[in-house]
Amino acid sequence: MQGEVTPPISLHRSKPTSRIEERRAPRYTLMMRQAKLRTANSEFLCVMRDLSISGISIRTFHPLPPGKRFTVELRDGHPYPIEKVWEGDGEAGFKFRDPVALEEILAEDARFPRRPMRVAVTLPATVMVGPDRGTAVITNISQQGARIEADRAWAHGQLLRVAAPRLAPRYAKVRWRRDKSHGLVFEETFSLREFADFLAQIDGSA
Repeated sequence: MQGEVTPPISLHRSKPTSRIEERRAPRYTLMMRQAKLRTANSEFLCVMRDLSISGISIRTFHPLPPGKRFTVELRDGHPYPIEKVWEGDGEAGFKFRDPVALEEILAEDARFPRRPMRVAVTLPATVMVGPDRGTAVITNISQQGARIEADRAWAHGQLLRVAAPRLAPRYAKVRWRRDKSHGLVFEETFSLREFADFLAQIDGSA
């Protein structure tokens, strides 16, 4: 099991008396594990810092949208409904809305340590190969690549140049193709910060 066991996460910064009961449950330090926050209309990148039976604390890259109800997903894609308790200084604390099994959360994420965190988007794009241009829609994106629905079928292994709103032209190779649906791998990957900022910009939060 990853992480060290320490005193539990404090979800209420201004209520020290609540920590007495929280000490009964272990907290797991997750060593900066990537996760995804979802609202009804948006998806954002975050980094989970701590996990306990009562909730999680995360590092944020920008102010979160209004509202308290979110869903957090790790690399396995399983959603956990959460409610925001506090936010400030690039961090936020949430409580779980439903009972959770900590061992399952830790084990599920450990099974996919290298799976990229993909975020669903609907982003019109231009695809270029030399003077040849086509149109596409980016339907999901990660730090390493993207999936596009194009107006034509590009060849497997083809080097493309992809541009979209808020996305400077980026070279990518076709990893797989099914009809006009393509999986791309970027020649130059996003840094974690660049990717988080990009997602916030296309959502309008930054």
